[in-house]
Amino acid sequence: MNKTFSAILAALMLSGTFAVSAGACIPFPGTDLLTVTLSGSPAAEASLDLYRVDEYGDADTFLGAYTTDADGRLTASHLTTGLYRWSSEAGDVFFRITGSGFVRTVVELPAEEPAAEEPAIEENPAEELPAEETEDGREHMTYMSADGFQLRYNALQVESRETGDHSAEFVLLDEASGADKVAVSWIAEKQPEEVLYEVTSAWGEQTDILRTEGFFPGTDDKWGYWRTFTDGSLTKCAIAGEYNGGVLLFEIDALLTGDEEKDMAVSDILAEIIDSVTYFDFAEQTMYAYIPGVYTSANEDGTAYQVILNVDHTGTLSFQDTVDILWGSTELIAADAKYAYTVEGDNLYVELDGVWTEFARETAE
Repeated sequence: MNKTFSAILAALMLSGTFAVSAGACIPFPGTDLLTVTLSGSPAAEASLDLYRVDEYGDADTFLGAYTTDADGRLTASHLTTGLYRWSSEAGDVFFRITGSGFVRTVVELPAEEPAAEEPAIEENPAEELPAEETEDGREHMTYMSADGFQLRYNALQVESRETGDHSAEFVLLDEASGADKVAVSWIAEKQPEEVLYEVTSAWGEQTDILRTEGFFPGTDDKWGYWRTFTDGSLTKCAIAGEYNGGVLLFEIDALLTGDEEKDMAVSDILAEIIDSVTYFDFAEQTMYAYIPGVYTSANEDGTAYQVILNVDHTGTLSFQDTVDILWGSTELIAADAKYAYTVEGDNLYVELDGVWTEFARETAE
């Protein structure tokens, strides 16, 4: 299955596509990280069109034209649950957004036929001009944290500053006067949901806060938790995951202006900061260590059912058919369904059609 479930699992400000009253929200629920190659190498400046597939037979919806960067990559954020396709000279490549997280897809372009060789024509060599200078490289800055991760940002658009031994913030240089920003911090010896409660307790009623889960930014095998809240024109989002003996926390604030073009530009800038995160050493998340395994159950007629939960939060459900799933803290997530579950000791309990079914963990012989 695709390991794409991109970034934010969640980015920012879905104004326009949704009613403005919904406010801004974080690349939510899904972001696709696309890599385009040509003969096995990154294809820079490749053009692709993105469509949302209508699974009921009507015309697909055109979402936009995209161009890859120098590394053959591009990011498509703000994708709601559903089926999508990238269309290019290579044909169509499909991917599905099933919930919060990053999807990673790959398109291989067909190799070009070599052009017929033409006779060489001697010309006076043209004077070589120096490459166009950029604004002294500040559009490609890297923040390196002593806590083992790094973020990239454009210093022409964003001001960065450390706010503590384990924290920093990235503030947009726009008319919002500091209201549009990303903050990142590492908190020792706590759990993600504990940290999120402390952060969101000042936002408002907990019942008004949207809660989701998905792959943690910058990974395809670590899990995280999202909280999103809109208060008038201000959207707040917090993303937390277990990270190296503590919690890594991203906080995003975005001020909705009502100008769709400006709001989407702010959304993209904030999302790109979080999407850029890479880690030098991301240790296993011990809070989930008791869950992975192979679990089986048998019907009275002898029919065997199986659930496989892998360490990287992928897995399969095998009943009449076998389907790929992701597993979070409380749900098994298939392409078109979700199943509540819990693990107690060596037993897995899954709610199927309103009935809790018990599965026993298989032990190695």
